Amino acid sequence: MLDPTNVPAVESDELLARYIYSSRHFSRENRRVKAAAFLPPGNGKESVTRHRDATEAEVWQAGQAAAAKRNQTLYARGDVLAATCESQRLTVEADPIEDNPNHTNVVGWPMDDKAACKLIAEEIAVAARFVPLLESEN
Repeated sequence: MLDPTNVPAVESDELLARYIYSSRHFSRENRRVKAAAFLPPGNGKESVTRHRDATEAEVWQAGQAAAAKRNQTLYARGDVLAATCESQRLTVEADPIEDNPNHTNVVGWPMDDKAACKLIAEEIAVAARFVPLLESEN
């Protein structure tokens, strides 16, 4: 994981993990992440985790820790390049938190236009790689 005292800006070629806590946000059969997984919450800050300087185990540990705090189940993640978000006129900002120095927010969503947000989320979902939790543990 990144050194929490020295967190660099997010670069376009960095891989981001969007953790999936709802079985409705992915299709295991089709091995894909659904657009709903990438829709931002009401505050307009879509929470993701950078892969930068993290092992595969550390990426999953961050997701498991977040799931425990939310009292939810972690099913999978959608991995996407920061450049994919940036191509949709979004900004990827480092936002380290206590348990996860790699925490990042995707911001700049057109929160006043639900249809536009959904369209952007669909574009990101198409580019995302579906990674189920059980597959990573093998």
